[in-house]
Amino acid sequence: MSLFISVLLTLFLIFIHQKYKFGADFISSRKVHNLSTSRLGGIAVASSFLISIFLEPKLILFDVYTNLILIFFFIFALIEDIKGILKPSYRLLAIIVCSFLLVLELDLGISNLGVPLLDLFLENLIMSILFSTISLSLLANGFNLIDGFNGLVAGFSIMVLSILMMIAKEASEPEIYFLSNILLMSVLGFFVLNFPFGKIFLGDAGAYFLGLTAGVLALLLAQRTETISYWFVLALFIYPVYELVFSMIRRKFNEKTKTSQADDLHLHHLIYRKVVNCSYFPRKEFCNSATSIIMILLASSSVLPAYIWADSPVVLFSICIIFMAIYTLVFLRLR
Repeated sequence: MSLFISVLLTLFLIFIHQKYKFGADFISSRKVHNLSTSRLGGIAVASSFLISIFLEPKLILFDVYTNLILIFFFIFALIEDIKGILKPSYRLLAIIVCSFLLVLELDLGISNLGVPLLDLFLENLIMSILFSTISLSLLANGFNLIDGFNGLVAGFSIMVLSILMMIAKEASEPEIYFLSNILLMSVLGFFVLNFPFGKIFLGDAGAYFLGLTAGVLALLLAQRTETISYWFVLALFIYPVYELVFSMIRRKFNEKTKTSQADDLHLHHLIYRKVVNCSYFPRKEFCNSATSIIMILLASSSVLPAYIWADSPVVLFSICIIFMAIYTLVFLRLR
């Protein structure tokens, strides 16, 4: 059902843009496309997910309050996609507030990382809630940061949600399995029209919504499954999280700019300019999409091992360190 709804809504949004230019992407020097394109694809993803949940009355985890928080956050971010008037500080505040409310509503406080000093710190309920809030906020921002090429965020989300589904099935967590499946199908309906031709983009609202919702599902899985470590969640999402942290450090100490200052110096931009040879492709959007394939393959170097060693905190921590080292070395080599 969610796949069908997502495809229909995505087609409708493309039609509305072509006819009325509603929701057109803002062309800038950071963009790697020249044609006017709708950036409202997040409407299809979020709407199909929430409608499918509404049609399934037996769900307990995502109750009406959880959905209202997600809806409020999505609408707030959608204003940026349509108007482009929200300051980064306003968006960050909205992300933090909604993450905080979700942590409280779903009792997502992280309290056991298997590291004595950290666990002592997280035994305090307030510290546990704040730590989880910051973690979710970083993830949502990270998803938006890597949303630069056709199919990158959607493809990464499909890979991650597939892993969550498999582990939820193995751990006998039917609700998390069902919710992950609904979100995956909602993304897939958008993906088939976003990749490789770039007929529509996810937009800030879609990227934020995906990062926040996928993060909540992963935390719920780690919380409800004794054998799954919270380090699994980090290893699963280390690509967008490290992209955000690395970019903030780079901007602050190398570029000497604000940490929120947008630029085209992310690894996916460098891959596009220095690795992918666009002369080999008959159309520019294929060159764009080839960059996404490379980045998804890079991300899979942490996602797939995270699934294999989901119950081994030491290995999961090592996976994170190795990925960060690879990312940094590739970035420095291309830069």
